[in-house]
Amino acid sequence: MLSALDLAQSNLDEARQLRAAGLAYRAIARRLALSPSQIAHIRRGLKRTRLRKADPDADDRALPVSQSVLPMDLRRRLLEAGFLSLGDLADRIAQPDLPGLEAIPGFGPHRAHRVKTLLDQFGMLPAGPNDLRAQIEQLFPELSEEHATDGVRLAPARSSRPHSR
Repeated sequence: MLSALDLAQSNLDEARQLRAAGLAYRAIARRLALSPSQIAHIRRGLKRTRLRKADPDADDRALPVSQSVLPMDLRRRLLEAGFLSLGDLADRIAQPDLPGLEAIPGFGPHRAHRVKTLLDQFGMLPAGPNDLRAQIEQLFPELSEEHATDGVRLAPARSSRPHSR
């Protein structure tokens, strides 16, 4: 079961793909079975990422943190820490000499994960020694996303001990 934040993020990802395919917001709301407030959140989230309308030559690295789809409190903390664009965040994560985002006051692993997820969506998350998914896919190619339709999934390990009551 997904948490509310993970569900909202997955809805936003699906809506972004459907919107890129040319569907109207009303059709997206019907297809994903979204409430009016959920589709309003998606509409706001997708508007924040429309940087190319203002500057056609801009890339994703130039997207201001204040216009990203991150929650308001997280955007405020990033701005206070001096990160003005997604490129600034990607540069900070890519530098192995600097501590991670968790070292920023008021940040924790959950907020750092949200930022890394956003950077991964834009393809700005550097693949390095900390990229566990890439290492697993290198060792087990059948678990890569290209083979996701094969039905191979990781299942949780089952305990061999009987349940005690």
